[in-house]
Amino acid sequence: MILTPSPTSEPSVASYVRDAAARSPDALFLYDATRSLTFAEAWQQIESIAAGLRARGIGHGDRVVMVTENRIETVLLFFATIQVGGIAVILHPQLKPEGLRRVIDQTQPKLGLLEAATAALSAEFGETPVVWAEQASFEDLLTSANPEAVPFPGQGTDPAFLVFTSGSTGTPRGVILTHAVVRFVAEAIQARLQYRAEDRVAVLLPLSFDYGLYQLFYAAIAGASVFIGRPEMAGPELPRILAAQEISVLPGVPTLFGGLIKMQRYRPVPLPKILVITNTGDHLPQSYIASLRELFPQARIHPMYGLTECKRVSILLPEEFEARPESVGRPLDGTQVFAIDEEGRRLPAGEIGELCVTGPHLAPGYWQAPEETAKRYPMLDGVRILRSGDYGRVDAEGFLFIHGRSDFLIKHKGHRLSPAEVEEEACRIDGVVAAGCVKDEAKDLLCLFASVSDPSLDEAKIIQALSAKLEPAKVPNRVFLLPELPKTGNQKVDRKALRAML
Repeated sequence: MILTPSPTSEPSVASYVRDAAARSPDALFLYDATRSLTFAEAWQQIESIAAGLRARGIGHGDRVVMVTENRIETVLLFFATIQVGGIAVILHPQLKPEGLRRVIDQTQPKLGLLEAATAALSAEFGETPVVWAEQASFEDLLTSANPEAVPFPGQGTDPAFLVFTSGSTGTPRGVILTHAVVRFVAEAIQARLQYRAEDRVAVLLPLSFDYGLYQLFYAAIAGASVFIGRPEMAGPELPRILAAQEISVLPGVPTLFGGLIKMQRYRPVPLPKILVITNTGDHLPQSYIASLRELFPQARIHPMYGLTECKRVSILLPEEFEARPESVGRPLDGTQVFAIDEEGRRLPAGEIGELCVTGPHLAPGYWQAPEETAKRYPMLDGVRILRSGDYGRVDAEGFLFIHGRSDFLIKHKGHRLSPAEVEEEACRIDGVVAAGCVKDEAKDLLCLFASVSDPSLDEAKIIQALSAKLEPAKVPNRVFLLPELPKTGNQKVDRKALRAML
């Protein structure tokens, strides 16, 4: 049975945890390698921290900036902040001081959260008070005020949190996610994925990545448990960790799945409890999907497509895969997707153009960036849309097919191609674990970087294999072998780093 949240007049996203605590107080909610909290225990601590925040003068509209590794304290402070009407901001722990300074200049927080691993960033907070996640100052939030119930003081249109992206100008931009937007999209996603109360969800992606953060909402809606892991766990010990923590839901990105496939081929670990696998953030090669289906025949595999600016766009259901293996699924219920041409005119079904999204899940825009907001969220035929920057098509039945991001598309030998086309075919070659395609603009060369598990594979063999499958303009001029491809903080292939290697 799929649990749904009990009706509530309170629009706060934090009420998902409160409602789950009322339904199943003794059910496990959060756990890591050393501690665990039931829903009732988690909600009690969230209320206590919320009271502590209010005692510090933090309330409606105030920002709280957190820069930590994935940890339970961060989750508790996140929910407590939005319960008092504040705006939570979780940042990647590898953020550089200059990047943090830009975010702080924009958000002007009233409180910061750091830990020993991010202590070097404390100077960037200036006069802003900082709480340390593993010290007594965090405990003060639990004990500085009576843990009475703290009613949510706002409404659904209020911002709940900001998710910072690089923005089209390179300046960090905070996507504003309101309570109403989050509630709509979280429930629409849960309706497709159908997490169960008995599920254990692995959060190995950073909480600063909305894909990792939203797992908390789906789990609370379903009454499921969340393992708060860390990105570095997605290494050689990943299968053992998944087995030890009895993980049944594994959200990931292609680099994580590529590594898991390699490890399960080399030294398999029984993982019968994995029942749901979801991918977003980057193109998941069909060869990976085939390998995952072979390794985990009991699992439902969901390729998905989304953007921080609206969270999720589409999800492919397992029963839809055979008919449309290259699709990323249909739009969420209550939303629409269509393509437009270069003049901004809506295209018929099946024609390729820039994908645009409409629906209640569209964010209000970017924090303190009205011009960029207006550019990304224009009006079309009287309807507010999100221009995705991605090129693709929508077929007559509403299934989406992605052809590439506008900023990733490569022009080579008079053809415009998506790196994903080349990477997809490369990953079909036996022994190729991961691939990243970029162009050396100075030398007009198409370059492929690859990591392999077969030491006999070399540049010539890979180019020969690709030449048999791809059009001449899409065959790389050079192939560079690396032990491991560089990754972004969100564990995607870092194409910018690959270009820098050239």
